[in-house]
Amino acid sequence: MSMVWAQVRFRRGRFAATLLAVAIAVASFALLASASRGSQVRAQGTVGRNFRPVYDLLVRADPATDATGRVSFDSVLSAGGGITLGQWRRIQALPGVSVAAPVATVGYVMRTVAVSVDVGPYLSPDARSQVLRARPTWTWDAGASRLTDGSSYLYVTDDRLEFVPGDRITGREVFEGDNQPRASSLLEIGPDGRRTGVCADLTHDVGTVDPLRPDARQAVKCWSRDPASTGNASDHALIDVLVSVPMLIAAIDPEQEARLDGLDTALVSGSYLGSPAPAGTVMPVLAASRPLVEQQATVRIDRLGPTAGNGVAAGVSFDNLVDGYEADPGTPVGTVTVRGADAYPQVLQQLAHPADTTPPATSIVGGERPTTIGQRLEDPIRIFWTAGARRPTPFAPDPGWTGLSANDDQPFNPLPLELSDTSLRPVAAHPYVPAPGEQYGPTQLRAVGVYDPAKVAVGPPLAAMPADLYSDPALAPAGGGDPLRPSANFAGPVAARPQLLTTLDAMAALWRPAYGAGLSAAAPIGTIRVRLAGALGPDELSRERLRAAAELINQQTGLHVDIAAGGSAAAVPAELAAGAHGRPALTVRDPWLQPGVATVVVAAIDRKSLLLAGLVLVTCVLAVANATGAAVRTRASELAVLACLGWPRRRLFGLVLGESALVGLAAGVAGTALAAVAAVPLSVRIVPWYLMLAAPAALALALLAAVVPALRATRAAPVTAVRPSFARVRARRVPRGIGGLAWTNALRAPGRTALGALSLALGVAALTLLAVVTAGFRGSVTGTLLGDAITVQVRATDYVATAITILLGAVTVGDVLYVNIRERAAEFALLGAVGWDDGRLVRLAGYEAAVLGAAGGPLGAGVGLAVAASLGAGLPSVGYAVATGAALTGLLVAAVAAVVPVRRLRNLPTTRLLAEE
Repeated sequence: MSMVWAQVRFRRGRFAATLLAVAIAVASFALLASASRGSQVRAQGTVGRNFRPVYDLLVRADPATDATGRVSFDSVLSAGGGITLGQWRRIQALPGVSVAAPVATVGYVMRTVAVSVDVGPYLSPDARSQVLRARPTWTWDAGASRLTDGSSYLYVTDDRLEFVPGDRITGREVFEGDNQPRASSLLEIGPDGRRTGVCADLTHDVGTVDPLRPDARQAVKCWSRDPASTGNASDHALIDVLVSVPMLIAAIDPEQEARLDGLDTALVSGSYLGSPAPAGTVMPVLAASRPLVEQQATVRIDRLGPTAGNGVAAGVSFDNLVDGYEADPGTPVGTVTVRGADAYPQVLQQLAHPADTTPPATSIVGGERPTTIGQRLEDPIRIFWTAGARRPTPFAPDPGWTGLSANDDQPFNPLPLELSDTSLRPVAAHPYVPAPGEQYGPTQLRAVGVYDPAKVAVGPPLAAMPADLYSDPALAPAGGGDPLRPSANFAGPVAARPQLLTTLDAMAALWRPAYGAGLSAAAPIGTIRVRLAGALGPDELSRERLRAAAELINQQTGLHVDIAAGGSAAAVPAELAAGAHGRPALTVRDPWLQPGVATVVVAAIDRKSLLLAGLVLVTCVLAVANATGAAVRTRASELAVLACLGWPRRRLFGLVLGESALVGLAAGVAGTALAAVAAVPLSVRIVPWYLMLAAPAALALALLAAVVPALRATRAAPVTAVRPSFARVRARRVPRGIGGLAWTNALRAPGRTALGALSLALGVAALTLLAVVTAGFRGSVTGTLLGDAITVQVRATDYVATAITILLGAVTVGDVLYVNIRERAAEFALLGAVGWDDGRLVRLAGYEAAVLGAAGGPLGAGVGLAVAASLGAGLPSVGYAVATGAALTGLLVAAVAAVVPVRRLRNLPTTRLLAEE
């Protein structure tokens, strides 16, 4: 034992280097094994929490999927029927089914309200009469699409305006020729008492008005500053901006929906849809508490020239003045932003309190009081629309899809201007046309309650589902930027979620013959969301239950069933054609349902953790073996001397093992302390079992690594033991140049060279793997919402693992070079004596390091590429460039590792070495 302590005291440098290498290796393994275990536990917990969405199975009439079994969110949202009520009830009755919640897409209805803009601050206080112009510019598609709407004009006068009611009629009169009833009108009373008719509406030929043509959307209004006026429709100078809000209606079963997602607990006012539907043509609805489409207009206010009001005061109709007003550049005096959210409270108010459609006994032609255009809009649904799934190329909609016809007796039909954009969906119009002899009775909506979509249970955040009725959809551009959201163009790229919910019974008020053909009242349901009874998780038994339930539903109904549990949203590239108003052609990330993601990602993270931990473990073993073996090899001459002095082989063997055991035990203790200290800044929770194994593992590794060198030293003859042991390299010719000599020297110790190259290759492999994952897969190789969050993500511990692997590889390369230089010190001295300067000697050693780098770098890069390909679907195009860079990094690491050994060349005792030879 005293001999062991003596070696430790007199060879402190080698002892410290070996101890440090072994301590770093065992600490690294304890840290990274703990981090890997913690990562697996967190992944399993995340998968377990997000395995089960709000429903387990999605039943569809349309079996369309892509080649990998993915389901388009857009096609599910746009499903227009195909499942009968009988099929739904059969699914409800199946054993193991807890909830079967149907969804039937009814269609889009339009509700238009006037958002009043106070223009009082923009009036000239000195002008006796003036005209203001409000010109809205609508923006959508995240600001990429813009279109200017028709102008609204406000004539303001200091003179009094008098409202003159029209004739009262019963509706049974017959008027012929010029004998027509007089309509209500406005008269301006001038300072001289002259009465002039003003502010007659703009007129259009019946049946020829295009509701999407800006010049057909112009409006006029008059207002007097005189408080005695009876012709003002408001107390303040206001200009109305019409906002037409398209609202998608979906029909549900209230009881099943409440059991599925707690819709009944999300009410903010009113009552739930539990009561029977009112008789007749009234459809009860639940309205969302906020608009679910994106609408915004920037309204520019201009004050026209000082003489603009003269024509109105003179009795000239707006029909004859509007062209001049449009040409007048005016003076910009303000800008106001109008959003859909500004109009929505009025929409909710109208839905909650629909107008009485009972015809009065008598009425006044033109109205009983001054009105605005917004106040003249009707509540009944004269038309609604159905829209299909998005198509890759635009197409022209059917003529007359806006709902106007040549015999339309109400030409004013407000629609959102966004509908003039490119159509990417088939749209069908369903105007109300009563049958001959049928009493006029279009359907009317009545909001029984308002719900908050944010309060509805939509399931775990990483398990977004396509038939989710309450989350906001979006299409993110592949190149970055703001996502596209649903706009007022329901034929556009993003399908909206339902704004209004009704019952399956009540939807018959719209899906009836008076609204035209194409409405499948016999099979109105598009999807059914099924939740199974009992608990489900990512275990094999749960997956078998899901498969069996899906198969049973298919057998009983013939419908297609997708297993939603364990799935997640995957972003699939999709091409969007350019819009008509500024949106360029885009590649977007389209959400699709990827089934079975949970199983895939758990397996993927297990493979990743296992591979990285394996790389680190193998590198640690190689580093320990090299460090321990080098410590023995550098003492070959001393062991030979002891053999000459009569030490038996067992004593020599015990001496070597004793020294290695001491180094291993000390390194194990140091490694344990190092792992415990380093765990805090690295945020790694150490597994006690791994920490307890550090010291025994270091001792075992040190002893195993010392066995072969110890046996070699005890079995060799004393005469040969004092000389370096090199392999004989048979060469047919003398090496040419420094590079050839370096190659020959590397082959003289093939085992040592292979050890250094392999250690470096493992570090390069880890670097290639993480670099490819980062650059090619954006931190993940699954491409799904769940996968991006929990699996194959580039984590800090992965980078630490790679850094440690490269560091250990560099240490091993440096140690190999150091031992080579030490054992061939006499050769280097001889080369120096025959005229080689220090530069050539350094180049020789550097070339030997380059041989290790050239062998280990490409090997590691190839292994890293193969591992990355096994984690995902193939390799990205950037993967080979990344691998090349990692291989060059390996070469650079080998060069850096050679710095310390090369410095030894400058301190060689040439004279003593030559004398010893």
